[in-house]
Amino acid sequence: MRRRMIWAALPAIGLGALSFAAPSSAVADRTGPHGPFGFTTVGLGTGPAYGEPSLAMAPDGKHYAVSTPGSDGQQHGTVQVWHSSDRGSSWKHTFFTSDNGGGDSELDFRPDGTLLGADLEVGTNADSEIHTSKNFGKTWNANGSAAGPEQDRQWFAHSPDGKREFLVYHDLIAEGEFYVESDDGGKTWGTPVVVNDPEQALSLPGVAVGPTEGSVPSLLDQGINTFSGPMLVDNNGKDFYVVYSISNLESNVSPNGGGIPPFGAVRGLIVAHSKDAGKTWTNKYAVVAKPNPSDPSKEESTGTMFPWGFLDQAGNVYVVFGSTRDAGGGTSHYGFYYVYSNDKGAHWSKPKRIDGLPGGKGSIVFNTGAAVSPGVIDVAWLQKDTSAIGTESGVWHPWFAQINSANTSHPQITRQRVTTIANHRNGVCILGTICLLPSPVNPSSGDRSLLDFIELTVNPKTHLAGMVYADNAGLRPGEGSKGEVVFAAQTKQPTSGSGHGGNKGTGGNGGNNNAGGGGSLANSGGSPLMPVAGLGLLILASALALWRRRAH
Repeated sequence: MRRRMIWAALPAIGLGALSFAAPSSAVADRTGPHGPFGFTTVGLGTGPAYGEPSLAMAPDGKHYAVSTPGSDGQQHGTVQVWHSSDRGSSWKHTFFTSDNGGGDSELDFRPDGTLLGADLEVGTNADSEIHTSKNFGKTWNANGSAAGPEQDRQWFAHSPDGKREFLVYHDLIAEGEFYVESDDGGKTWGTPVVVNDPEQALSLPGVAVGPTEGSVPSLLDQGINTFSGPMLVDNNGKDFYVVYSISNLESNVSPNGGGIPPFGAVRGLIVAHSKDAGKTWTNKYAVVAKPNPSDPSKEESTGTMFPWGFLDQAGNVYVVFGSTRDAGGGTSHYGFYYVYSNDKGAHWSKPKRIDGLPGGKGSIVFNTGAAVSPGVIDVAWLQKDTSAIGTESGVWHPWFAQINSANTSHPQITRQRVTTIANHRNGVCILGTICLLPSPVNPSSGDRSLLDFIELTVNPKTHLAGMVYADNAGLRPGEGSKGEVVFAAQTKQPTSGSGHGGNKGTGGNGGNNNAGGGGSLANSGGSPLMPVAGLGLLILASALALWRRRAH
């Protein structure tokens, strides 16, 4: 979730009267196997905290954990956790508490089975408080450890041997990508390390140079508008990657740039790479929109919402993201795409569209994925078939696809709706805290109830996918006007004849081309001074990093 200012969080106070229903194992809130991949679903219990759920699977392939930020409605916890010991068949609920937590949550099962939970603290702390569970999420230590100051949207990662634990995040003051590291399993954390490269301070903005794939992104384009993705650690323990997307100077200053100045539409997808286990970094565009200074409203939005990256076992790099590139640009009709690199990010493929929506019809939102094996990946997203992302009509469903030969120019995509039960009605707002503001400041939907992402992962033993998403359409039994997290599990793998061939889909696509964009800005809770101050701090941090490299 993008960082919320205190005033922006006030509407949530009214949720205090709500409380979580018991996590469901009843038949009523379950659906049976559906589609070629046999997806089943189960609701984890209604309550006020259900947006942007995180999912982690233990190395034993049996223990799962899910978290969402916020209270249970009875002032219990700042992160809600559900845990399962039977691969998601049944679930139990618990929580942990941080002093000023409830901003964002994140989970990571370490190689030894220890479960880490991060709780983004709001206010004077502005860091993540890290808690630990030694019994797969049943109980948590009461006193967490602080990791990384001034942060927004945090993600865990760890080295293959577990000796190094990382928390990567966007620094909302320096306006750059940073990480902190723990060498004792998350008990203590070191000082922040900048991921942005000094070359970015010297690079001209895109409107001046017309960047392409492989170009160095300019800090003037990054500004204050960043969607931060995860850190990826290769099995060799040396190649690290950090994925993020940014707007550009042109869209940030234009009232027609697809956002609200200084928060323009997202224009580029960046992958930072370190080939020396995090000592030095390069930052390059993997995908970039062509600047259109004469009419920024026609420029494509690329990299929305949070871009999601992952590696397969052969070290191939994949990134999934939303873009309006096939819809004539703008910020209304997003498609779901991926790119890959077979040479550690030196070169990237052309974007390949995954969903089956016709160009300019319907929209997707949120991106997630994981590798099954070399060249085989699973991905998921939310999709509305009939209208633009911010239009107050239509219903959304969770979708899944498996892509074979994903690291070639001829991928084979098989996709399906995860369930016939819609998870959300009408529009989705992706304008950060501006979603709370009335028209004409926010001309589209103000509904940000799903928050900002869903998550998919692949079981390390069965190699079948599991995913979690927020549901508040009121169509699941017992849900009513409340919302809940839903866990979906793949139960079968199609044969090569039905699951591995062609570009197939089930569930139906298409519909009317209704107007109404949702925008694509991020990090919009900050002060107008943040672009200048943040840029100065990031240039200083990059200069210091360059001096340190030359001094050693």
